[in-house]
Amino acid sequence: MKTGLNRYRLAIFAGILVLIVLLAAMAANLPSQLRELSRAAEDNLQWSITQIDTEFANLDAAISRQIATQSLPEENIRLRVDIALSRLAIINSGRSAEIFGDSEEARLLIEPINDFADAAIALSDAPGPLAGDALSEMQQLVSDVRPPVRDIALLGVRLGAEQAELRRTQFASQLTRTGGIAMALLVLMAILMIVLDRLLRRADHRDAELSASTKQLASTVTASLDAIVTANESGEIIDFNTSAERVFGWKRDEIVGLTMEDTFIPHRMRDAHHNGMKRYLETGTPRVVDAGRVELAALRKSGEEFPVELNITTTQSGTDTIFIAYIRDISERKINEQKLIDARDRAERADKAKSQFLTVMSHEMRTPLNGILGVLDLLKTTSLSEEQGRYAKIATSSSEVLLEHVNEALDITRIENGRLQLTFQDFDLADLMRGLMDVFVPLAQEKNLTCTLEIDAAMRQRFHGDSGRIRQILTNLIGNAIKFTDEGGVHLHVSGINGLKSSSLRFEVRDTGIGIPKDKQNQVFDDFVALANSSGRLNRGDGLGLAISRRIARAMDGDVTLTKSEDTGSTFTLTLSTLSAVPEENTQSEPSDVAPPPVQPRNVLIVEDNSINRSVLNGMLTAMGHDVVEAVNGVECLKKADETVFDVIFMDIGMPVMDGIEATQRLRADQGPNAQTQIIGLTAHGREEFREQAVAAGMNRFHTKPIRLDVLRSIFIELASGTPSRLDAEKFPEALTEMIDLLGHAKVRAVADTFFAELKALIADLGDNAAHSDKTLLAEAVHKAKGAASLLGQTELQAKLGDLEHEARSDALGDLTAWADALVSSAQKAEQSIAKAIPPDSGTT
Repeated sequence: MKTGLNRYRLAIFAGILVLIVLLAAMAANLPSQLRELSRAAEDNLQWSITQIDTEFANLDAAISRQIATQSLPEENIRLRVDIALSRLAIINSGRSAEIFGDSEEARLLIEPINDFADAAIALSDAPGPLAGDALSEMQQLVSDVRPPVRDIALLGVRLGAEQAELRRTQFASQLTRTGGIAMALLVLMAILMIVLDRLLRRADHRDAELSASTKQLASTVTASLDAIVTANESGEIIDFNTSAERVFGWKRDEIVGLTMEDTFIPHRMRDAHHNGMKRYLETGTPRVVDAGRVELAALRKSGEEFPVELNITTTQSGTDTIFIAYIRDISERKINEQKLIDARDRAERADKAKSQFLTVMSHEMRTPLNGILGVLDLLKTTSLSEEQGRYAKIATSSSEVLLEHVNEALDITRIENGRLQLTFQDFDLADLMRGLMDVFVPLAQEKNLTCTLEIDAAMRQRFHGDSGRIRQILTNLIGNAIKFTDEGGVHLHVSGINGLKSSSLRFEVRDTGIGIPKDKQNQVFDDFVALANSSGRLNRGDGLGLAISRRIARAMDGDVTLTKSEDTGSTFTLTLSTLSAVPEENTQSEPSDVAPPPVQPRNVLIVEDNSINRSVLNGMLTAMGHDVVEAVNGVECLKKADETVFDVIFMDIGMPVMDGIEATQRLRADQGPNAQTQIIGLTAHGREEFREQAVAAGMNRFHTKPIRLDVLRSIFIELASGTPSRLDAEKFPEALTEMIDLLGHAKVRAVADTFFAELKALIADLGDNAAHSDKTLLAEAVHKAKGAASLLGQTELQAKLGDLEHEARSDALGDLTAWADALVSSAQKAEQSIAKAIPPDSGTT
């Protein structure tokens, strides 16, 4: 805008200057033209030209008279000749020559006149008197020249008049042009005055706006809650607002002129600040400048160091760079954040203690249940009376229900920690439902209740889903229905809709019990809520069943709802979406009384520290016809494994002296006689807690105690088939799995690619110690990489980046080259882990 105005002004002044120069030139030429027009000699010259003809007429008359009378003296004749010749000189010189100029007509007339002059001069200057023949010859010459003389006189008058008229016309034009230029100059000067007036008004307006803006900016800077400090290239403070005085404790008059390095930058950071300023001024490459808000430490006048949030921007003042720092004291925020962290840590410790308590309790309860169920399974293989068989069924059913309650206590900790895992496999829905009825029919009969099953024909097929979790949910729903029902019965109706690739399953559990009051129906799915009947007896003790059932159902993209609750009973509905399994040929959905095929006797090693569990498992295996050897810990297991080749090893996970994980690792690594033996892991803890360790150690299968007789049979049947199952080795970090579920393979692949590209650049920079002389910037870069590693579930890489960040922030940074080498290994492992979960081409599919 300013450049345009300057050009506009320059053009106006240049136009005015040109007009003034032209006006001056024309005005200077006017006096000379006026003088030419005012000359009296112009008229005299024309008179003199006309007198030539008169003089020649007088000469001709005088010569004629002299010839006739001889009365005139000779001197008189010669005088007349001289006068005529003098008149002829006017034609060839001075103003007369200018009048005739280049006129061809004048040249033709003057030529005979000049010839006459030459001849007349010759006769006049000849010796002797001018008489006789000489006088007659002179008369003849005069007579011959008179016509040209007359014509030249007339031509001179005419040309003189024309030239005088031309000069008057030129003078008038000159006056007109000069007047026009003068008028244009006056108009242009008027326009210039108007423009200058407008520019002056605009300048006044802008000056007022600038003044108001300056005052507003000054008020804003003064009232700003953030400290605003302005410094020049040398680091000298040139401005310091009121908030800066409050934050740092310096008065403006005290600190202006001092450097930031010597005032509020901590001693340990001054070298980094100095080097950063020098690098920026030399290269123009910013790191902290124009990098947004960063958290650093600052120093008060009192010497107290405190955390600040800093944002530095730059501006130009001529050729100098001005630095403007916006600084916020975040001491209170950091204190509050630490309080929140402490509160979170306390809550996590309390939650961890609760989870640990539930885990230990479930473990301690599962251990005796292992013995109870194992003995009951063995008892059912003996000869029992009908009454004894009924008692055994009731005891088994009650133990299985109790086992489900124990599993629920463990599931609540898994759900809260986000570690609930689902195991999807093909299963026969009709077989699963009949197995449930086998558990609950004896319990219902004990209360004189009916327990019936209705399966729609379309549902009598195989599906793909987590059958164990479906069984767990229905166990809760049916168990509650039996407990809340004193008369009548419980009915399970299985229905659904089959699609080409997926199916929708619906399980309705109806009872004829006491029902649930309307004001309590929204509470039954809350944790630890147990409703009492009218007599005050609690029908359920822990209040976890429905809450856990709903959470598990929702984890499988389903739900558990209370669809009916009246005085005559309640109806709970489980809805699930499952995939349709590939149908098996000759699959029988109806129960078969055919006895299981005989199992080939095997050499089996039981590694278990609990004598009851060891004895029960030994009895079950011995009853199946196998040869059994026992060991009480991992050390004894290794010793026996060196002496004997076993077909199967049942390995307890948690044992004293040496646990099952370490024993399995040694068996696989030693390449001894049992390096390839099938190892079945057993634990009284949850299955998911040790899954990854079991996979890494080399276990083939993994079971939660108690292990049942039918499971043992399936293990040996698989072993006899020559295709024993193995644990899924492709187990990925939960954080990565959750991220894939949330964003999809393509987006997670893109995030991973960006993360590893930035990580490789960071590792490459670590080799250049000078590039990271600013430890604060290094800590920020490492912190960013650590957060990304955490999101992708790469715990090993996250831990190493955390250690590097700690060293950088505590000013105890070691050899960066060694750190770079250490990070390369962890980065490669992380990249391989993510490549298995998401192949590199997943981002384009």
